[in-house]
Amino acid sequence: MDKIMETLKGLGENNNFLIGVIVVGVILILLIIFTVLNTKKVKKQLNEAEMNYNSLKSIPLPFKLNKAVALSRVNSAVAESVERSRNEFDIVQEQLKEASVYLGEIDDLIYVHKVKQAKRQLKELQELLENCSVGVHKLSTSLDNILEQESAQREQINKLKNQFRIDKEIIRDNRENYNSGIEVLEARVTSIEKMFSTFEEWMFASEFAKAGTQQVEISEAMKELEQLMDEFPALYEEAKLSLPKAIDETGYVYAQARNQGVYLEHLEAKRNLETVTAMLKDDLGRLAEGQIEGVMYSLLECEKRLQQLKEQIDREVKASEDFTASYEPLLNDIQTMNENIIKLRDLYEKVKIRFGFENLNDSLDAIDRMMSEVLIARDKLKESTANQAIPATTLMLSMNELKQHCKELLDELGKVKKKLDTACADEERAKKQLLKLQLIVNEITVKINKNRLPSISLKYEEDLRKANLIINEINCLLEATPLDVARLNEKLKEAIDFVYTLFNSVNNLVGMAIMVENTIVFGNRYRSTYPEIDSELTRAELCFRNGQYTKALKIAIQTIEKLHPGSYEKLIRKTQGTAA
Repeated sequence: MDKIMETLKGLGENNNFLIGVIVVGVILILLIIFTVLNTKKVKKQLNEAEMNYNSLKSIPLPFKLNKAVALSRVNSAVAESVERSRNEFDIVQEQLKEASVYLGEIDDLIYVHKVKQAKRQLKELQELLENCSVGVHKLSTSLDNILEQESAQREQINKLKNQFRIDKEIIRDNRENYNSGIEVLEARVTSIEKMFSTFEEWMFASEFAKAGTQQVEISEAMKELEQLMDEFPALYEEAKLSLPKAIDETGYVYAQARNQGVYLEHLEAKRNLETVTAMLKDDLGRLAEGQIEGVMYSLLECEKRLQQLKEQIDREVKASEDFTASYEPLLNDIQTMNENIIKLRDLYEKVKIRFGFENLNDSLDAIDRMMSEVLIARDKLKESTANQAIPATTLMLSMNELKQHCKELLDELGKVKKKLDTACADEERAKKQLLKLQLIVNEITVKINKNRLPSISLKYEEDLRKANLIINEINCLLEATPLDVARLNEKLKEAIDFVYTLFNSVNNLVGMAIMVENTIVFGNRYRSTYPEIDSELTRAELCFRNGQYTKALKIAIQTIEKLHPGSYEKLIRKTQGTAA
């Protein structure tokens, strides 16, 4: 029993020990886990601090400060700012150096598992880096402000470089379009490349002012290069093709005109061609040197000058041809006109008393004076033509002026001639019309006598006498001197109207009388058979003898229509045949 109790007591004591061991083991494990986790956290924070440190170190403060210091040597305006930045740089560098020491020590403490001490120094490091970060960024901004000129220049030069690369590609891809100008363009490209190198040298030396001057020169050179690129093809075409062609064409036109004998000395064509050729040579020399300023204007002026010269030569040739074609005909026209004036004067002398045209003498004298002026102008034109040293255009002006004088003379001559011709024509027409009227009056008398009308009204006899009186009056007017043409034409018109009206009336009367006779003759065959017909026809005969032809015709027609309806048309046709 005692052994059992001792055994149980021993087990109890062993269990307490075991539990104690377990508890101690758990505590150790927890301590280890806590220590590991705490170490990891500290390492993580250390890594973040190290990254922050490296980030600050990566900012190129030394490079910027060196640039700023170099700039201060050539620009005293920034010297004070650079000095402040240098002091700030020293402070920042000390802070970074101290931070570097902290990083090493913390890493060592972590390595020897002195986490608490490491955490304390890590906190100091973080505060130090925060202060350093503020100083670094402030210093960087300050240096950027000082170096702003360099940044702006760098940005601008990069744009110029990009454009320059594009220009070089365009030149390379369009060599054929630039023809002989490609050498000038390539020389300009080489020169600009050297300028870029010089710019970089000045920038490296922080000579920003000189670099800025070089940049302006580069920009101007590129503008000239691009202007050459844009304008050279057109300049080449004008200087190598268009203008030489224009010179050749103008020279050919000049030579042709000279061969035709056209006077051209006043145009100084040869001297003008030589001047244009010399100007073209000078422009080509300037193009070969890449000096295009004013070249296009000069080339276009040359071409304009040639065009004007060519047009002047063409005008002289045209004027010469027109003058040659018109000269002899004009002289002939003047000669014919002079002869016509002489004939007109002779005609006037013959008819002036007959028609009372003494007042035309002043008009004829004026025509003679105008003719004298035309003859003087003609002689001057002949003299100028024989001179052979006067431009054809000038001769054409003289000829046109002479033509105008001739036209005015012809107008005056035409007016007088028309007046004389009209008077003579009126007399001849009046004589012919008088003869016609006499024949018509005679015909009227013959018709009345031939048809032996039993009775005719006094009106017809009176009209016949009046017609004869008008004819006699016209005869008297024609025999009078001077001849009153207006009165003659008036009386002639009156006679024509009256005689023709009388002729128509007599024709109608004679026709009606013939129709009555034919109707009565037609009805005579029925008198013995129809007493009524005999009575009516007898009444018609009485009216016929009394000169009542219309009434007689009406009675006779109505009588015949009773026996033979429709006979009226046959009688009319028979009457028309008899009258004819």
